[in-house]
Amino acid sequence: MKTLPDFTIVIPTHRRPTLLPRAVEGALAACGATGEVVVVADNDPGAAESLFSFVEEPRLRLVDNPGPHGASAARNCGIAAARGQVILFLDDDDDMVADYPARVMAVAKAGRASWGFSRHFTRNSFDAAPELAPRKKRRQGQIQRSVPFKRNTAGTSNGFWVKRDLCLDVGGFCPDLRLDEDTDLCCRLVAAGHQPWYEELPGTILNRVGTIQRLTNSGADRSYAECYVKVLQRNAGALRDVPGAVSFLASRAQHKMLRAGMGGSLDMVYREVASPWLRLVLRTERVLWERKRAKAGLAKAI
Repeated sequence: MKTLPDFTIVIPTHRRPTLLPRAVEGALAACGATGEVVVVADNDPGAAESLFSFVEEPRLRLVDNPGPHGASAARNCGIAAARGQVILFLDDDDDMVADYPARVMAVAKAGRASWGFSRHFTRNSFDAAPELAPRKKRRQGQIQRSVPFKRNTAGTSNGFWVKRDLCLDVGGFCPDLRLDEDTDLCCRLVAAGHQPWYEELPGTILNRVGTIQRLTNSGADRSYAECYVKVLQRNAGALRDVPGAVSFLASRAQHKMLRAGMGGSLDMVYREVASPWLRLVLRTERVLWERKRAKAGLAKAI
C-alpha cells in the first residue's frame, strides 16, 4: 500500500484458528482500497499459521502484542500500529458489514462526530440468517448530551470506531480493566466533550454460535463488580457535570456488588457520589434489594 490508509480495522485475537480467517476475510472485503486490517496476536503463537492464506495481502498486517496481555492491551497495541486516521474494532469471531467502514468515514470526514458505534446483527447459527438487535431507544445521528447516559456507551463489538488521535489523547483502553474497558473509554470520550454517533443500520454481525465463549459473557459477578467500581472511581469526577452519568455508573456498580455478595463494601461506591440525594437513593435501593432477597430466601426455605 503506497499511500496511508484512511482507516484501520483492528482485530485482537487469542487462539481462534478457525474463526479468525473468517473475520479477516470479511474485514478485508469491507476495506476496499482505502483501508487496512491489523490483527493483534495476543499470546497467540498460532495466529500467523491461521492467516497463511492471506500472506500476500498488502492490506493486512499481523502484529504481536509483547505485553501486557488482555483485550485492552491488545487493542492499544493495534491502535499504536494503525496507520489510518480512524480506528474500527472487530472481534475475532465476528463479521464486519461490508459497507460499514464507508458509512463511518462519511461521518468522520464531514466532521459530524469523532467516535461512535452502531446497531448490530446477532447470528446464533451459521446456517440461519442473522437477527437484528434492538436499537435501545437510540436514533440515527449524534447522541445528545441530554439523553440517559447509558445511551452514550457501547461495547467494542457494536461497530465501535474512534479517531486515532482522539483515542490516544484520552489514553486508549485501560489495561488494568479485565472487563468493561469499553464503557470506561466511552466515559472518557464523553468527559472530553465528544458525543458519539449512532448508526442505526448495523455495522457488525455478532456470532454466538455453538460453544463460542467470550470473557464478556462468561465472567463472574464479582469480577464484573470489581471492574464496575473501578470505572466509577476512574470517571466520577470528570463526569459530575454530565447529566445522569454518575448515577448510571454508581447504580450498576451497586447492583453488581449486591449480586456478588459484596454489600459490605458499598462505601467505596458512595464515596464517589457527591450528591446527598443520589446517595440516599442508592442506599434506599440497597435496602429494598436486601429485603427482597431475604423474602425470597425465606419463601424458598418454607
